[in-house]
Amino acid sequence: MIEIAIITSKVLKLTFLTTGGKSFIISVPQPRENLTLAEAQTVMETVIAKNIINSSSGELAAIRDIRVIDMTTNDLYDPPVA
Repeated sequence: MIEIAIITSKVLKLTFLTTGGKSFIISVPQPRENLTLAEAQTVMETVIAKNIINSSSGELAAIRDIRVIDMTTNDLYDPPVA
């Protein structure tokens, strides 16, 4: 009998706009379940205000997008263990 493993995970994607007009994304695996929009915005505003990241397209200048992405993987096959 074949067993199918179903694996779920979440990623928080914080997307900033840089001074060069490009996007810069910070990915956070497994964010807290009850994370609020206000909390995520506050973190992003703090990162921008502290100017702690300088990307190849310039400093982080504004918030562009905030997403929590749910992913489900159906693992249909794993090779036998030797």
